[in-house]
Amino acid sequence: MLDFFDIPYLLITFGYTGIFVIIFLESGIFFPLPGDSLLFTGGLFAATIGLNIYFLLVVVFVATFLGGLAGYQVGVYLYKLHDYSFFRIFLKKEHIDRAHIFFEKHGQFAIMFCRFIPIIRTFTPIVAGVAKMNYREFVKYNTYGSLIWTLLITLLGFFLGHVFPEIQNHLSWIIVLIVLISFLPFLLKLRPKRRAK
Repeated sequence: MLDFFDIPYLLITFGYTGIFVIIFLESGIFFPLPGDSLLFTGGLFAATIGLNIYFLLVVVFVATFLGGLAGYQVGVYLYKLHDYSFFRIFLKKEHIDRAHIFFEKHGQFAIMFCRFIPIIRTFTPIVAGVAKMNYREFVKYNTYGSLIWTLLITLLGFFLGHVFPEIQNHLSWIIVLIVLISFLPFLLKLRPKRRAK
């Protein structure tokens, strides 16, 4: 059975095609996959085993950008299901209206920086579509967010692979660390608030 979380195996076996498919699916239309780890490891392999860093950056950016657009369209389709009484149980108008207000106020920030939080980056484009966020605004900030995420995570792996080539011998621990860092916003949010004195 294919293990989507065995990053080195995925990269060596499926190369750029595997990277594109996984990042595309994770960026807006599928269950969460190891996006951060894949980008970092891809950059690391570009520095150590010869992946083309320029082509890799293009592949990741295009996959991320198109995945976001696809997620938005999924959201638009889900919104149309609201016309059917059965789906109104799940797509309540008050929730949609609340989401619309949120994306009107904070949509730019949410679309750009959701890329850095697992799970959130998968579902934010869908919710933006359901909430009918302005499409041009979505495309604009989806572009910015995709570009920042692609360059920052991939080039970090590429840089560390050049400076510390032996880091690939500890890749399992590095991937675990990346996952923990990615979920840090969740952990901070779940931290009990200190009672005011």
